[in-house]
Amino acid sequence: MDAFYEESAIDKNSAKGEKKYKITNVFFWICVVVSILMLFGCISNIPVGTPTDEESKIAFETLKFMAIFLGGQCIFFALAAFFLYKLKARFNVSYDYCFVSGELRISKVFNVNRRKLIARLDSENILQIGDVDNPSYERLRSDPSTKEIICTTNAETSDGKFFMYILAQNDGKKLYILECRETLLINIMKFARRGVLESDYVMQEKKQSRV
Repeated sequence: MDAFYEESAIDKNSAKGEKKYKITNVFFWICVVVSILMLFGCISNIPVGTPTDEESKIAFETLKFMAIFLGGQCIFFALAAFFLYKLKARFNVSYDYCFVSGELRISKVFNVNRRKLIARLDSENILQIGDVDNPSYERLRSDPSTKEIICTTNAETSDGKFFMYILAQNDGKKLYILECRETLLINIMKFARRGVLESDYVMQEKKQSRV
């Protein structure tokens, strides 16, 4: 039995995040270019040889000072570029969930065009699955042997979605939090072992009718 299902958890503030990403990216490249220029300047000012007279000594010390100054500037802008590179990765982030015949692939997407695989979960390794709103989630979350991994940037769900947790054995116990439609849960349950669905789970349609 084959199955394919895919959906994304898009950042609700993606427009603002995209703007921040672009601004940060511009400053990142400016720092990279300046750092490279400072490096070349530092190398070109490294004094060679040994000064033989007073005038040569002054020129030698001047070049030495410039090399040290430009080297310091190179390091400063290189560190600034590294900081901005890390910072821009926090803007305009979304997540993709792709379920293919028993395997769930979770990817982190940076500014739409760059993606990083976060996890590959085989249905056989899923220990429990359920709704974050239920007490079972808090019990699992409080377990010190379990590492929680948030796979959404939103504090509140989009229409038609809910926060689903997946407890899986994946290099240790991991508790993944996804923002998805119930369709993803239904597809996973077709392949998961019996009994992995939390006992207090309520179908989302029925849950919404109670509100």
